[in-house]
Amino acid sequence: MTDLQAPAISISNLTKYYGPAGGQRMKALENVNLTVGRGEFVSIIGPSGCGKTTMLKMVGGILGWDEGTVEVLGKGVTGPGPERATVFQSFALLPWMTVIDNVSFGLKVRGMAKQERYAIARTLLTSVGLADFENSYPRQLSGGMQQRVGLARALAVSPQLLLMDEPFSAIDAQTRLILQTDLLDIWSKTDLSVLFITHAMDEAVFLSDKVVIMGARPGHVTDVIDVDLPRPRNEETRRDPRFVELTGFVWDRLRGMIQEDGQAA
Repeated sequence: MTDLQAPAISISNLTKYYGPAGGQRMKALENVNLTVGRGEFVSIIGPSGCGKTTMLKMVGGILGWDEGTVEVLGKGVTGPGPERATVFQSFALLPWMTVIDNVSFGLKVRGMAKQERYAIARTLLTSVGLADFENSYPRQLSGGMQQRVGLARALAVSPQLLLMDEPFSAIDAQTRLILQTDLLDIWSKTDLSVLFITHAMDEAVFLSDKVVIMGARPGHVTDVIDVDLPRPRNEETRRDPRFVELTGFVWDRLRGMIQEDGQAA
């Protein structure tokens, strides 16, 4: 299989322990298998502590594992790489930099000239609706606006794989719905593959081609659900009976796991 034929992400028999070798160890993930195709949008949902963010960090190359393999675009992950970019829950903007400098920071690190990186940043700020805020500072922006900056910053380095760790969880419900639609609009104009972590069932179904449900203690994949809703998706999608059915199915699976976990505790 050539790199061009390889999936965006291939995870095989992945197991992760926490704790010192030879001491008391906790198994965080057990025998996880997952494939994300090129250009695919995949969300992972599951109860707290099931290892969603742990797995995202492994794909991002910032956390190791004990057993199994993680490949990105056909190559084994050994650390961070330029083909991957992450959007964080906490925005992670540099408070002393303006919006345009935050967006273009990755390009500056790569040695790109200021005029060129600013041109790229301005195009992206327009695409996320922040063209008039390039000289503002993060403290002057709402949470939703800061997350738009975070998205633009991730896209500025032209990644092939976008990793998103609950990016909308700290944002009010109304803004969150708008950002979901905006994200799909931006994604639809690229060939990006996306791995998206969320706790929100409706968000997972609305955004994704596939929803991966994980169970906990230790983290493992229980279901992979194909979301057969047509694209492009918009507010009418949320009223589609199939959307309601899929969201209900995800909740039924999660509720069963939560109830079982409570009984076992």
